[in-house]
Amino acid sequence: MKPNYYYISHLQGNSGICKYSRDFYQLIMKDRGYIFMDSAQDIIHILSTISSRDHVHIELGIFQQKEQEILFTMLRANYRNVSVTLHDPPLLKYPQRPFRHPFLHNVSKFYDVYVNRFRWEKPFLQKIRAIYVLSRRGSEVLKKKYGLGNVHYLPHVIDPAQMVRGRTADNNFIFFGFVGRNKGIGYSLKLHTHLMERFPDSHFYVVGKAMGKEQRYFEALRRRYQRQVHYLGYVADEDLQDIFRQAGFALLLFSDYRFFHPFSGSLLQSMKMGKIVLTNRVNAVEEVIEEGKNGFFLSGNLKKDVALIGDLIGKRSLQDTMRKEIYHYLLEHHSPEKVAQSLKTEPYALFNPDRQLQ
Repeated sequence: MKPNYYYISHLQGNSGICKYSRDFYQLIMKDRGYIFMDSAQDIIHILSTISSRDHVHIELGIFQQKEQEILFTMLRANYRNVSVTLHDPPLLKYPQRPFRHPFLHNVSKFYDVYVNRFRWEKPFLQKIRAIYVLSRRGSEVLKKKYGLGNVHYLPHVIDPAQMVRGRTADNNFIFFGFVGRNKGIGYSLKLHTHLMERFPDSHFYVVGKAMGKEQRYFEALRRRYQRQVHYLGYVADEDLQDIFRQAGFALLLFSDYRFFHPFSGSLLQSMKMGKIVLTNRVNAVEEVIEEGKNGFFLSGNLKKDVALIGDLIGKRSLQDTMRKEIYHYLLEHHSPEKVAQSLKTEPYALFNPDRQLQ
């Protein structure tokens, strides 16, 4: 009996991994013969359906608890044909032992980082057939930390049919993604307030929700910054294009994470919508943004950043050139065809060296 091929994730949520999974499955894995298996199902049902001979691909992030449980259970049961896309490299799980009590939870994180130094992960990582990482930086960190030979860079996929071209409102801005201090939303709102002194008709559209303890912080920002700022909360995918059409620039600023190296899906989503990205040099951002060609890096100096953006708003020809560059960059580096080339094996011959793609 030939083995089956299963793709395990959850497609119905609003997280970046859920949105990525919808595109990756529809654009890549479905045509390659993979059967979708919803990770929200009971784990007993999943394990009784998928045998140890079958081939499995799991989308894994540090907050994907059900996917983590499925992966660890399969590896302990000696499933040999498991591959993963690791969204928060080099972390499989953080912390290894979570607790409901905040103090104990933080102690567990401290132990992972400073005492164990994530050494508990290596035996599991070695058992995974192929580990895909969405940034070159994350891939190199994972290889260097654990000396692994099963790690591969996989470009983040975008749907070319959803790409937008053409000029939009050139002095308006958009923020897209989960809202929090680690996403630079406070500085972005401050920037917009100062830009309105020169461009009084400028609007700022904030798309996304704050979660957990970030809600109080976000509410304080909403009370402080109200003039021509539109707090839209979560926006369904089918309505996003209309919102993005209102802005010419995406303000996406990030914290530099210390222990893991995620790739920003909101960065590519904004570029897909034809936005010129204004961001900062952290994490894997420099793998995507080339200064003055498809985006700009802000310095964190308010005076300098206001001057840079103000100068850019006045250069319509440069904006048009950059939007063309964004369109061609995405097709060249993140199209389904390009991403498929980075998968190391064909689905029907997965892990069969005689049938690997060249």
